Amino acid sequence: MAKNFQAKDRRDIKHLDRGNPYFEYRKYPEPTECKNCGLVFVDGRWAVKTISKGIANKEICPACRIIKDKIPFGICVLEGNFLKDEKNKSEIINIIKNIEKNVREKRPLQRIMEIKEEDGKLEITTTYDHLARRIGESIYKAYKGELVLKYQEGERFARVYWKRD
Repeated sequence: MAKNFQAKDRRDIKHLDRGNPYFEYRKYPEPTECKNCGLVFVDGRWAVKTISKGIANKEICPACRIIKDKIPFGICVLEGNFLKDEKNKSEIINIIKNIEKNVREKRPLQRIMEIKEEDGKLEITTTYDHLARRIGESIYKAYKGELVLKYQEGERFARVYWKRD
């Protein structure tokens, strides 16, 4: 895969995301529009832009491929008696959605894949490890409790655990 990337010097190489197999070592032709979500690859990055119909190349952006393949880069698990109160759970879900909305303005590839409730726990899967961490830290900041962040050595994967009884 790396053979498609032509680094001009060592400074180009340091910006590559080696821990993410969905990072492609190529630039898309500009403009390229994601077939699924409508993001546009322009000025060397994926962004929320409007372009004229029919002039863009069509591809699938890395976030949509991650979601399609169901391979999260972050998992955030929230649990405890605090979540049994429907009001608390509703507020936490609103915080999570607001975090994603704010992050997507600057980093549109960072998305929540799924929020599922099982056995009194909320499990949020994300397309980027940073988003899972940000969710856990925001919930901790708002409601205290216990927060544990676990990163896999040499990988771009985060497990975030928050608990409050």
